Amino acid sequence: MIPFFLAIIAVLELARALPLIPAFRELSACGQHAMRLMARRGVSEWGKERAMRILSARMFARSVRAGSLLLATAAPLLIVLTFAARWPELIGMHADDWTSRLWLVPFTLGYAALRWQVRRVQRR
Repeated sequence: MIPFFLAIIAVLELARALPLIPAFRELSACGQHAMRLMARRGVSEWGKERAMRILSARMFARSVRAGSLLLATAAPLLIVLTFAARWPELIGMHADDWTSRLWLVPFTLGYAALRWQVRRVQRR
């Protein structure tokens, strides 16, 4: 149970430290820009196609960045889940042990609330 708790703490800290939300905002902004470009009238089709090629390359790069940040954030939990599926005695619980998982909920929510309170106190 402790490795799961530590993995969830690592996920929470990585989500806070990595620019995950801004990466998805940039991806969304790029998609909105493409939609505005397609709705624009009075622009030549050649210009639209050229701009869409550029925007699609930017969107691909931003989606790869956002996806890799999301994978990096979830990696500790994925590693622990992989070990739990392969060697449950090493982790201390089986992957389908819902009683132990339910015990994790108050601990992780308590940690997140405590971390949020500490951050609020540090800002003052």
